[in-house]
Amino acid sequence: MDDVFDDIVAGFYKAASGQVQWGEALKAFQHFTDAWFVQVQGIDFSRVAMTFSYEAGGAPPEAVVDYLRTWHQSDPRARLVMELGEGEWVNCHEHFDEAFVARSAFYQEFLIPYGGRYVSGTQLFRQGDEVVMLGVHRGRHSLPLSKDEITCCRRLAKHLAEALRLYRAHRERAPQANLGAELLSRVRAPIVLVDDHCYLCHANVAAREILARGDTLVERSGLLGCRSSRDDVQLAMALRQLALAGDSYVATGAVSDKAFLRIGRQTGATIGLYLYAIRPQATLSSFGGQPLAMGLIHDPGARPELDPSWSPPVLT
Repeated sequence: MDDVFDDIVAGFYKAASGQVQWGEALKAFQHFTDAWFVQVQGIDFSRVAMTFSYEAGGAPPEAVVDYLRTWHQSDPRARLVMELGEGEWVNCHEHFDEAFVARSAFYQEFLIPYGGRYVSGTQLFRQGDEVVMLGVHRGRHSLPLSKDEITCCRRLAKHLAEALRLYRAHRERAPQANLGAELLSRVRAPIVLVDDHCYLCHANVAAREILARGDTLVERSGLLGCRSSRDDVQLAMALRQLALAGDSYVATGAVSDKAFLRIGRQTGATIGLYLYAIRPQATLSSFGGQPLAMGLIHDPGARPELDPSWSPPVLT
């Protein structure tokens, strides 16, 4: 058992350094805990909007999509985790009895029909308005985690939290003056670069002006977001479609190298956001060593002009 524990911990730190994908590290954790599903997710608790999600396990892909699009906003268990201190754990069955489960739309219309039932969760850490949480889920035909299993998960979660902190610290210290960012800074059209956590790696002058207005896209604690929580969900789903984190998700359809979404204003007008996957192997690492999404912002009322010599990187 000690060897398995050590291998899982090593996997977390390998993911933090980019040697393996987060999904691979979480799969080992999921098998060790005999979990139906394991999820690490970031939630902007000021807006109840998801910033990222990594998963491993046997949950149907449709369940993950439904949760990310709709049900995360009414998940009664998420509130319990957000109220915790860092490193504290909560078990759903200790707070929600069978009577509550029987009348809960979340359980009866979503979780149980898809095969889930119990979760034990912890708050890994907070960063600004974002809470990063871990959920260890058991299926409807299983028992919740025992006290001994929770004790083991608590030890592993400490390493997972530290590995995620290291991952983010490395990302934030990464030099921004790469060739790709330098080229984008010369483009007149508004363009941003983000990673799979919605971290804003680069925004040229035109994009900074849009972010400063805050009527469509915004920057919050270094993360790219939208004025409305509904558009935040669209952005998270579009980035997920690009699969920047490789196999770190339960498969939800074909991976694409591009996506498009409309971001609304309070007036009812919209802007367009074209997302293109920038993968190091396809761009000679011109944008650094980690996969990114390049977002080209199109405001119909602004009539942006692209430099005639510039076009998005060729995607292979």
